[in-house]
Amino acid sequence: MTHPFEKANLGKAPFSCTHVSENVFRLPDGSAKAGGCCDYCGTGLRWEFWIKGSIAGARQFKVGCDCVAKTGWGIEGFEKVRADHTRARRQEGAEKRAEKKREARKAWIDEQHAARAIEREAATKVWRKENSALAARLDAYTGENDFLRSMIERLGYWGTLSEKQTEATESCFATIDRKEATRLTSEYIGNVGDKVTLTITIDRIVKIEGYYGTNYINIARDEQGNVLTYKGLTDIGLKGETKTIKASVKEHTLYDGVKQTIIQRPKLVEVALG
Repeated sequence: MTHPFEKANLGKAPFSCTHVSENVFRLPDGSAKAGGCCDYCGTGLRWEFWIKGSIAGARQFKVGCDCVAKTGWGIEGFEKVRADHTRARRQEGAEKRAEKKREARKAWIDEQHAARAIEREAATKVWRKENSALAARLDAYTGENDFLRSMIERLGYWGTLSEKQTEATESCFATIDRKEATRLTSEYIGNVGDKVTLTITIDRIVKIEGYYGTNYINIARDEQGNVLTYKGLTDIGLKGETKTIKASVKEHTLYDGVKQTIIQRPKLVEVALG
């Protein structure tokens, strides 16, 4: 029997399939239509399966996969070309769907970011209005305090500070202000070797357990705001207490820009009531 393609003068059997190609043309509205034509039946084709005959150098011709099936004759290599083509189209479709999902997710993320940016901007305005003085100090701060620098960084990124962070920042500035006030007001007490009687308020106590008992490091201030330090075994009181003591001036030092008087051999003085 003569192959139908051979009867149509398309070539000499046996035939083989070499590849498949796409042939479309785009319409003004963006849609696409088949741009090819089956050499066997004349039907419009989008996917052209290219066939060659057994005569060397003979031209190839194009047909649709339906025409190959209708002839009832096997075409060498056709099933593999079609299977590869089907797999490639499925893969392309899957990639397009995945890309569409990625684009949709990106659009959703961008929308969420835009909404959060609007919320953040509104929250920033509210926070800065309610904490205008603190915001101004943070904006102007150029010091080296690590905590304050971290709060400035957070404020720049988020636009606000949490309630606890706001309280901690205010407390940090208050500590800095107290230290600055102390630096400006504290003077040396007496001369080295002088015996002095002082009424002091204890600001800080550090206890160190040693071989000979408990050692105390006391930082206090007198009634004029002068800072004094005592290091030794004598317990002169609790933090926050006000005591009257007699002591000797051991040394004058400068610590963190603050003038401090170091005393030794302190003794509590009983203050008569009434």
